[in-house]
Amino acid sequence: MVRADEPAKVRTGRAPPGFLPLAITEFWERFALAGVKSFLILTLIDDVLATDRGSVLGLSGIGRLLGGWFGPLTTAGLASQIYGITNALLYLAVPLGGLFGDYLGKRQYGVHLGALTMIAGLTAMFTRTLFLPGLMVFALGAGTLKGNLSVVVGALFTDDGARRRGFAVYLGFLNAGVICGPLVCGALTVFGGWRWGIAAAAVAVAAGLACALTATRLRAATGDSAGFTSLARTRSPTGHRANLPLLLLMLLSVFLAFGAYEQVGNMFLVWTRDQVDLRIAGWQIPLPWLLSIDGLFTLALIPLVQVALRALARRGLAIDDIGQMTLGCGSCALGNLVLAFGAWVQPGALPSIYPLAYLLCVDLAIVLVWPAGLSVVTRSAPARLVGFWVGLFYLHGFFANLWVGFSGAWYEAMPHADFWLMHAAIAAAGAAVALLARALPGRPARLRQEAITTSA
Repeated sequence: MVRADEPAKVRTGRAPPGFLPLAITEFWERFALAGVKSFLILTLIDDVLATDRGSVLGLSGIGRLLGGWFGPLTTAGLASQIYGITNALLYLAVPLGGLFGDYLGKRQYGVHLGALTMIAGLTAMFTRTLFLPGLMVFALGAGTLKGNLSVVVGALFTDDGARRRGFAVYLGFLNAGVICGPLVCGALTVFGGWRWGIAAAAVAVAAGLACALTATRLRAATGDSAGFTSLARTRSPTGHRANLPLLLLMLLSVFLAFGAYEQVGNMFLVWTRDQVDLRIAGWQIPLPWLLSIDGLFTLALIPLVQVALRALARRGLAIDDIGQMTLGCGSCALGNLVLAFGAWVQPGALPSIYPLAYLLCVDLAIVLVWPAGLSVVTRSAPARLVGFWVGLFYLHGFFANLWVGFSGAWYEAMPHADFWLMHAAIAAAGAAVALLARALPGRPARLRQEAITTSA
């Protein structure tokens, strides 16, 4: 419901000029990113690393470096390391891309440069020789785009309530891209080869760049292009006090939860390919489509979880931020236990209920953990360093993907049930850390949650 004291232009429900093209830009960026991730690990194992490794530029150096750190690596182990390094590089590039946008003074230029860099990387990936350098360039471009696009969108709004509603719509476009990317790119890879998947991702980024340029022209036509460079100041909560011990514990809990979750695009796909029969009524589900189901589950769970939390609150059973963190980490542990149980009890042609149950549990975990953790960070950080602490929060993707690559190298060297039990233990440790935060002195009884959920 819109408050009576909000500006009239907000009550009309009309989006500011340029918002829709930028939201579509986010759709295409996530389409390309999720599409490439859906077939990356299997393309590395089955094509890039399968034969004639000497023809792949940079592979021998990466192999020697990682082999010196971790010892001899299997093909799956090396592919997992490359997957983890690529995703870690992407998340590390997000704050660096944001700094670049600050330096330029106009963040839309950071968006444009990020898209062009992504296209250049995807073009290089068409050949096995330049696949790895192109992959790294693609990741840097995606990080640069991500580090600027959401800030540009936020700058379009001068009212806090309108901005929150705008980001809710923006979230819908984001998750739609996460769902559609693997459906299209994954299907093209399965039926035509990995170059078709890369081509689809490149076309998607080009479409996103065209939308971003359209947004710039629309803002210029209204004489309000300055909105691209600055965000309206938001009010700090009354009585705001920093709580560094709570911040550190909640960040640790988030990092542990995502460390257990991020195998969803890595060894989860390898395990499912080897252990699960994905045929339903005689039709084979393309393996990359599991990542589309991952996004679909997340999108569906967001409103369902919010309705459930409000219903519990009306019955006097309100779940605070620590409770949501604990439940989320517990759900992530349960999802990994599902895979461990399947690997232990019935190895081989498992029914598709196993990967679907896993995805439902880990997606519920993210829907619970993400908003609660971000809410605590934004409300408990020192008033002048909120942006710094939010940046640390977003590094969960960096550290989680480093862990994914590192731990994935053990996948073939240990029983698969033990591999998933290890990740269940990591998520359970996140729940324990969240419970430890509840015992901290001076913690507010309940922090009102206003964060927007996304699995990105």
